[in-house]
Amino acid sequence: MKVAIEDIIREKPHLTDPFRFYQKAVKFTESVRGLRLPARLEMHSYPRESVDRVFEIFSAIFEFPEGTLAPLKQAMGLNEIDLTRLPLGEIPAFSLPYPEDDLTMLLFLIGKPYFLGLREAVSLDKRVWEEGRCPVCSAQPSIAWIEGEGRRQISCSFCGTVGYHERIGCMICQNSEGPKQNVFVFQGESAFRLNTCDACRSYVKTIDAGMLSRIGPEVADLMSLPLDIVVQEKGFERRSPNPIGMRKISTHG
Repeated sequence: MKVAIEDIIREKPHLTDPFRFYQKAVKFTESVRGLRLPARLEMHSYPRESVDRVFEIFSAIFEFPEGTLAPLKQAMGLNEIDLTRLPLGEIPAFSLPYPEDDLTMLLFLIGKPYFLGLREAVSLDKRVWEEGRCPVCSAQPSIAWIEGEGRRQISCSFCGTVGYHERIGCMICQNSEGPKQNVFVFQGESAFRLNTCDACRSYVKTIDAGMLSRIGPEVADLMSLPLDIVVQEKGFERRSPNPIGMRKISTHG
């Protein structure tokens, strides 16, 4: 991964900050995964006794003052944070002293190791996603590609589960009306296209399978971040975060 990222940064220096942040996210995830915390469907967060350690690692890697995260750590330690609601687009209903987008990003980053553990616990890869939702965590897809047999594969940015979707129609709302389905292509970015739906105003990136095999879906997603800005400026939305927890990337909201 490091070699691919350094090569991308040299080629696309405007992506330096997102990729440096992503490297921290990967380091955090690997560090927490190293704790071998349990993850089961009936568990909605980390075990109480591990919360302090998870936040200690997060603060050290992302260089957050621990006091800044104290309200969130306290809420999680009291089992007031249900991580399984995040893929449904829900954040805690009670007040926390963070802007909504910042809280969404924080919870995505902190929860990533939990969701990866959940995926390992239930192992539901290579299945058709009913209603366009991940069978493990219920997230909607963010990345798609066409495999050799012509089937459309999709992946989850929360738990990394990979599955299948019918090739025709919206991957988010399942609308199959041709006039409402569009594809955006970009000059100089032949490995990417964005599938948009006028019915639900969402989009999903479709990435060349050859590129994905070389750098993986997360790096490819970040590499194409400028395309998110273009399509969001046209009024379409991501329904699942990118690998650093961002959904709203357009400067105009």
